[in-house]
Parts: sequence; C-alpha cells; structure tokens
Amino acid sequence: MFVAALDLGTTGCRTFIFDLAGTIIASDYQEWQSYYPSPSFVEQDANTWWESIKKTTERAIKKSGIDKTDIVSLSVTNQRETIVPVDKEGTPLHNALVWQDRRTIDQVEYIKLKIGIDKIYETTGLTIDPYFSATKILWFKDKKPEIYKKTHKFLLVSDFIIHKLTGSYYTDFSNASRTMLFDINKLAYSEEIASELEIDLDKMPDALECGVDIGEIVTEETLFDKKTLVVTGAGDQQSAALGVGVVSPGEIKCTTGTGSFILAFLSQPKFDPEKRVLCSCHAVPGTWVQEASIFTTGAVLRWFRDKVGYAECVAAQEGQDPYDLITAEAETSPIGANGLILIPHFVGAGAPHWNPLAKGIIFGLALGHERKDLYRAVLEGVAFEIRKNIEVFKQLGIEPKELMLTGGGSRSDFWNQIYADVLGITCVRNIIEESTSLGAAILAASGAGIFPDISKAAENLCKVDKKWLPNDERHIFYEKLYNFSYDLYELINSKNLYQKFNDINLK
Repeated sequence: MFVAALDLGTTGCRTFIFDLAGTIIASDYQEWQSYYPSPSFVEQDANTWWESIKKTTERAIKKSGIDKTDIVSLSVTNQRETIVPVDKEGTPLHNALVWQDRRTIDQVEYIKLKIGIDKIYETTGLTIDPYFSATKILWFKDKKPEIYKKTHKFLLVSDFIIHKLTGSYYTDFSNASRTMLFDINKLAYSEEIASELEIDLDKMPDALECGVDIGEIVTEETLFDKKTLVVTGAGDQQSAALGVGVVSPGEIKCTTGTGSFILAFLSQPKFDPEKRVLCSCHAVPGTWVQEASIFTTGAVLRWFRDKVGYAECVAAQEGQDPYDLITAEAETSPIGANGLILIPHFVGAGAPHWNPLAKGIIFGLALGHERKDLYRAVLEGVAFEIRKNIEVFKQLGIEPKELMLTGGGSRSDFWNQIYADVLGITCVRNIIEESTSLGAAILAASGAGIFPDISKAAENLCKVDKKWLPNDERHIFYEKLYNFSYDLYELINSKNLYQKFNDINLK
C-alpha cells in the first residue's frame, strides 16, 4: 500500500508517492509563475495549480512503477492564506491573491477600527495583517464588488484542489485558522467577526479536522484511481511540524523556504500579551501551535540569485545548483559578512514586528564588498530574524531543547551552522527532508485508517540525520551583531521612517 502527498507551495507543486515506512518512492515537481500587477501585489492563476498537479501526479505515478490502485489515499498540503474566488462550478473569477500580497493595507486599518486588534487576536490567534485571507476577501468586497457578489466560495489552495478532485467544498482546521475568520477556541468560523466585517460565511468551505476522509475521486482528469480516498491535509507549516515530529511540548521547528516559519507544539491555545507571535490549529487534531512567520528569507536568497548571482546561474546551466554555489561563496566571507548587515523585510515584516511598511535594508556597504559578503549577510540576517522570534517564544515559556530545521534552506550545512551559532542552541535535520509532504502522507494514511494515532506515526517515522552544535566564540560575536541589527530596525521604525518613505513613494 502507498499514499500520495500533493504539496502546493508558493513557487510550485510536488507530488510524492510514499510507502508506509515514510520512504519516498517517487516524486515530481513543477514550478509556476506569480504575477505582480504592482510591486507589492502578488497573484497566481489557480488553474495553473490544477494543471501542474495533474502533470506532476501523472509523472510521479509513472516514475514509481507501482499500480495506481495500490495508492489508497492522498492528502493536500499548501501555501496558506492565499485565496481565490470561484463560481458555483468552481471556476476562478479572478487570479488568486497570494499570502505575500500587500494590497490590503486599507482593509487592515478598517478591521483595526471596526473590530480591534485584541478581539481578532483573542478569537483567531492572529494579528491584523495583509497576510491573512479575511483582508483579501474584504478587498474583493470593497474593490471588486461584482466578483464578490458572484463568488460561490472563497477557496484556499488545498480547498481548490480538493474541489477539483471530489466536487466538494472543504477546508481543514489548520488552514481555516489562518483566514482570520476562524475561532481557534471553539474550532468554528466566528459568526461575530464575519458579521462585523459583513462577510458572508456561506461563501467559505466547510471546515473539518485534519486527517478526515472526504471521499473518493470523481474527476477523470488525473491518473489516480477513482477509488483513491481524498483526506483533509493541513497547511504547509503545520504539516511540516507534523513531518518532523513536533507532537509534544517543548518541540519546535523552523522551515525555511520562501519564508521562514517557526512552530512550537501547544496542547491548548496560548496567546502572547504583546501579540508578536500567533496561535493556530495544528495538523494533529485537538492541539495547537505557537507560530512566528517571517515572510521573506529564502525568497531574499532567490532574489540575490536572480539579480546578483549571474556567475552562479551560468554555472547552474552546467548542472550545478546555484544555491550550493552561493552558500559556498558565502562561506569564504568572514563571520559578520565583512561588516554587512541585511534585514530581510522585502515584502514588509512579519513576526515579531508585523509591519507591512517595513523594507529590506543592507547596512554597511563599502566599495570593498563582494558578492560573497552580500550572500553571507543574507544567511546571517535571516538567522537574526529567527532569533528575534525564538526570544519571544522563550518569554512565553517555550524553551526549545533543539530546533528542528526543514525546508529547502535546511539543505545547507553552512546555513544550519549559522543558525546554531546565532541562536546558541543545537539545530537538527531529519533524514526525510520533505517534512511537509511527509506530514501530508501521515494524514493521508491516518484518514484511510492505516495509522490510528497520528502523533505516534510521526514519532516512528521522524529520524534525525545530522546535528549542528553552537560554537561559543561565534555565538558571542553574533550576540553583538544581533543586538545591532535589532536596534537598527527599532531606530528606523521609532522615527516613523518606513511610513514617511511610503508616503513619499505614493505621491
């Protein structure tokens, strides 16, 4: 028996076929495009998600060499918060607004005035930020009323794929808890918030626990056998937490892909009095996660690859990975990147600042700096942002014994060592790097009745590959740089310079 995990990320999708020991039998990947109608607007064509899933599914099943009837179930894991309006047939009425999209600053201010930060946080576990789906739905209501009126459902990425597979409209608690319309205490949509915002909850898909059997496949468009069960998955970050074994108190992970997402296990909802970090539903039913979201980390490295890393991209055409070359270059720059500090707020700041006006900063540039110094500054700057949030977790009583590293960023041993040195804690990487998809595979197997206990299944399947121990001398040096970086952001923000700069550029 086998299970499939459909992993729809920000930049593309992967289909994985797993056996029940958690081994990847086959996989296939396809990248897709985002569209930028203006620099802070980010959209995707939802139809591309479906076309890509059909292709990667077909190729993965063929690569596996197995009989498709042996795939008993599948689940979907996804980039969260991204929302697309569809009509009664499930046809998109507009491009999807991606989680990175910043167009909803006016809606954010409206929600702050109408409902207030405290009420939103205490109900949904979220802060009021363009990141979250409710602001995007409100944007449609305000700016595209004809589309809002025609919308049958507002769907997250996994919801869209589930509808394509089954004809039904369902989401799961972990994804619903990122919409800013879901009460994480009652595990139901908040009638009160929806009413205040005049958002029709009938336009939202029904929310179920993660790992629930929805039914069989009804479409003829995929290579899956129609008797394959479709099971509710989870948002990519909760799925990744499950896939590295964050299933008991004290366990914490950091996934670095487009952004970096730090999640710690909670047996009950926990709220930060200062609202710097969030609380959402976990992929494990009846549990929650404390979460910090940093919007652009790997995306900044990708930006440097595309805009600065010409030499690395040329070498990549000869079969070498440009990121391997970039991190190897960074390793030749001394600690502290020859006096450069980078703050990676390329689409605003997420946790712990929640400042949609924040901008990326490179501080300390001089004529003697080289590409290698810029590359190292990116790696160190991301580590400083992660540390800011780990410090908040500690203040809330979450003391990490180790930090489990996942995502594409965790492939770099050098970057992982920087994390350990900056944070002053041991960092670990599991044998199965694709933790997001492994989490989805665990949920798929659970929904088919194969794994009766989701947490125990994760504990059995998650094995450590490598550890990085902090170096005391480097940690002391990084302490000074970290404090400077923190002060640099606070100084600019306290002088209201982000707002002033934004106002200049709007004129």
